[in-house]
Amino acid sequence: MENLPYPFKSKKGEAENLATYDAMLQYWPVPYESFDIPGTYGCTHLVASGPNEAPALVLLHGGRASLTMWSANMGDLSQEYRVYAIDIIGQPGKSIPNTTFKKRDDLIPWFIELLDALQIQKASLVGQSYGGWFALNFALHMPERVNKIALISPAACFLPLNWQHMLRGATMFFFPSRLAMRSFKLWETYPPNIQSPENRAFFNAKLEQLYLGFKHFRCQGEANPDIFSDDELRGLQAPTLLLIGQQEVIYDPVASIERARRLIPHIEASLVPNASHDLSSFQARIVDERVLGFLKDH
Repeated sequence: MENLPYPFKSKKGEAENLATYDAMLQYWPVPYESFDIPGTYGCTHLVASGPNEAPALVLLHGGRASLTMWSANMGDLSQEYRVYAIDIIGQPGKSIPNTTFKKRDDLIPWFIELLDALQIQKASLVGQSYGGWFALNFALHMPERVNKIALISPAACFLPLNWQHMLRGATMFFFPSRLAMRSFKLWETYPPNIQSPENRAFFNAKLEQLYLGFKHFRCQGEANPDIFSDDELRGLQAPTLLLIGQQEVIYDPVASIERARRLIPHIEASLVPNASHDLSSFQARIVDERVLGFLKDH
């Protein structure tokens, strides 16, 4: 393995980031267990909720975020599933990598090793944004390890990210500031969804965690989402649920749905009203109902 520097740039920065991480976990609605699983590629952190004997469901978060983003969904999903929310290695959560992940194939051995450590032979995957791209990529590479996949606002699977997203993301990467992060996330959020005090508080807590992740976490190479080819999508074996907010801003939601329906053999695909890239958090009840119905449908 590579001799990487510690992923946080300073102990103070790590402490600040992890304080916001723990603050976000205060929103977790059900009991949970935390695990740190050492492996070949580093130490992976995860949180698990739900009955131990229930079928496995793995949640994969968005880019530059952490597993804490799933708090709005965990209450519903963990009723009938043993839900494992993963801090994707190489992202600014509590997982600590000891190698870089520069291409889409690089992440596959890490995730296989993690599933083996959890004694999960075959799992269903739910991914949001970057996590949706990762779930689709894994299902293409390792169909024998996947039951079903649910893609929530997946990043760059079907169409390129638009110039506004690329420009705003680059600004945050090179010149992180609270003001720039707030502007970026407000742009990605459907405004009526953060009018209530509860949603606004959650939005602000998530905003602070994202900002400190950009500021303090050392990006040491990461596999960037890229578009899957027609042949790849035609070859996808796993039954797939695709949900995209009707007001999505990072790409054309209608064209993405149309391309997925045209190419993926076993797919349910829908636009969800009153949501942009904030779909999983602020239309959580709709997302959870659709995911649970999809998983139960044999």
